[in-house]
Amino acid sequence: MAGEKCIRVIRVIRGSVLRRLSRRSHAVSILVLTLMAGSARLPAAEPALLPASKSDASPDQPVAADPPLTVDILVRGSSSRTVLNDALGRLPLDELTDKQRKRVNEVLEHRSMFRRLPAISIDASQDVYTHLTHNPASVVGIWRVLGISNFTMTRTGPTEWYGDAGDGSTGTIEVLSRSPNRHLLLCTGKYKSPLLARPIEATAVMHLQTQYQQGEDLQPKVVHGLDLFVMFPSHTVDTVARVIAPVSHMIADRNFRELSLFVRFMNVAMERQPGWVEQTIQRIDGIDREERLELMKLAARVYVAAHNRLADNETPQSDRRVEQAGLENLIAPYQVLPTSQTTPARAQSND
Repeated sequence: MAGEKCIRVIRVIRGSVLRRLSRRSHAVSILVLTLMAGSARLPAAEPALLPASKSDASPDQPVAADPPLTVDILVRGSSSRTVLNDALGRLPLDELTDKQRKRVNEVLEHRSMFRRLPAISIDASQDVYTHLTHNPASVVGIWRVLGISNFTMTRTGPTEWYGDAGDGSTGTIEVLSRSPNRHLLLCTGKYKSPLLARPIEATAVMHLQTQYQQGEDLQPKVVHGLDLFVMFPSHTVDTVARVIAPVSHMIADRNFRELSLFVRFMNVAMERQPGWVEQTIQRIDGIDREERLELMKLAARVYVAAHNRLADNETPQSDRRVEQAGLENLIAPYQVLPTSQTTPARAQSND
């Protein structure tokens, strides 16, 4: 019986659970995208294209088939002992209350998985990045409008949110510590499936850090990354998670790249088509009029700043593939919902 139970759990986790837990965790991390100010120097950027579709692209696939938007992988993901020790040393535990520190230490001491996700550089302004981190309801609302996911998020406290992926996955997110350059999160998740007698539960500690840079062409850049510690209370799930860790690591790294792509996409949209952004904002549900207006003002500021930067830059370096592709084409490879399931437009007066 024990063997059959283990096999059943392996199938469920391999087929969906880890993937969905990873997607929820990294969707939630948009709340606090912040990594590595004042930390170790990063090596030169290595260009890396995001997957051409919702599944990993083949290494031999022609570049022409890939989406135009790119991000730069500065440091690849790792789970080595050296990286783990460095991640543990960076945690701002002295900023926590005794109760918070106890909860974090429980995850650290009984962790089932550790991963330092890739350090990624994104061509995006600090204003866009900061707004996305502090307005998660707007972010997931845009995802629903664009058909990227059905994820919903509700604020339950000053620094707490409740998330529902709509597929049996639910969870809570709490910001334990926050500064301009880093955030420490505690996330608890649960996944229910008819294939399982009991829900699969997980608790994660996520430490995100950010630094802001500027390229030679005056293009603002954001460098971010995340240290992820996950604990599965169930001994069976813990054992399975350790066995298939390489798969879950790959999924986590890929999801973080896709999250970075969304930041890049929103920055491009605001720089080049603020009208399209405004129309999209008007279709978002779950946010009030003030949030809508702030997003519209942000789009206008980013648009003006981009044009001023272009005028001041003697040798502008544009990405022709991005310029030649419409916004709908840029986001299409990452949509998972049919158009009929996306959020319908609703009148501004309904706020």
